[in-house]
Amino acid sequence: MVVIGRHRAVLERLHLGTVAEVKAFSGPLVKNHRGHRDILRIGTTDDDGKPLTLFLKRNWKPYKKDGLISLLRHRSVWSVSRQEWANGLALEQAGLRTAPLVAYGEECGPVWENFSFILTEAAYGRQTVRDFLRDCHDAARRRRVLDALALEIGKMHEAGLASPDLFTRHLFVDDDAIPPRFCLIDMARLDARRSLSPRQRARDLAALHVTAPLRFATSRERLRFVRIYAGRDARALLKWIGRRTRRLLKRRKFRDFFATADPGETPSRMVSEQARP
Repeated sequence: MVVIGRHRAVLERLHLGTVAEVKAFSGPLVKNHRGHRDILRIGTTDDDGKPLTLFLKRNWKPYKKDGLISLLRHRSVWSVSRQEWANGLALEQAGLRTAPLVAYGEECGPVWENFSFILTEAAYGRQTVRDFLRDCHDAARRRRVLDALALEIGKMHEAGLASPDLFTRHLFVDDDAIPPRFCLIDMARLDARRSLSPRQRARDLAALHVTAPLRFATSRERLRFVRIYAGRDARALLKWIGRRTRRLLKRRKFRDFFATADPGETPSRMVSEQARP
């Protein structure tokens, strides 16, 4: 099954209109996740001859647990690509920007998927939030972007949407816009609730926190971010963020958080300071 949301003629021209064609397609490789999935970058033109950049994510060896979870949740097997497509639509309906959805396809068995893919356009924005924090040294511009980001995440959470993958590399920013504008990518995991608990909110905020290394943002900037986001509830929320942060920092994937930190600081002290209002 293939669902095409836009650029049908472009996909047909590129021979990306069927699952078989997508499997056979070759192009510039962005990333290969140990053979489980790959991401390709496709440079082409749209129907009007304007430059168009597409990203193709193919899931070659899906995890069986994801299929079983989808079976329990939807009473039928949804591929991770179909779920990411649905998540993108939910975010758009909540007024958040995502990389424009182009197409998805899947091959599913009775209890799990066998293969799937999703195609999107390139994300809006010049750079990721991580790169912005690394490269921008203008205090006023940084404050404007971080304040806007706090409000954007608040908007997402007020809509009952949350993601454990809310990483700084999954958020693009157009920092020239007034106010700054953001675009989410790779939202394959998204929780939808009527309302979010402090623990769920803190999970997302801790993900942002640990993917912004200490050398990229000051404690003052981090605390201001939480205060803009939470207002009077900041003190209580910071405790939840501190707990989640300590758990995340035990994982190797987040070890860059402390890299090149002030040698006078220790990891335990750093974490406790981030949880202090």
